[in-house]
Amino acid sequence: MAREAGAKKVYFASAAPPVRYPNVYGIDMPDASELVAAAIPTTKFRDIIGADWLIYQDLEDLEHAVRHDNAKIEDFRYLVFLGRVT
Repeated sequence: MAREAGAKKVYFASAAPPVRYPNVYGIDMPDASELVAAAIPTTKFRDIIGADWLIYQDLEDLEHAVRHDNAKIEDFRYLVFLGRVT
């Protein structure tokens, strides 16, 4: 749609790292096979959506953003991003 509107370049930026794993602690999420980031390599997904550049948030920057107003936060759960709790 962006290209149809005349965009010469299309950048897709996600405010989170790629979600590759379901949360097994009670959050209703699709199976890993249904998660785009788990099933398709980033470069292929970029091509499928027609973007020139696909940017995902990295974990370190995400932690920094979350802690910004609450430095007391000490523990993060990375299960959906890394497939493990820590």
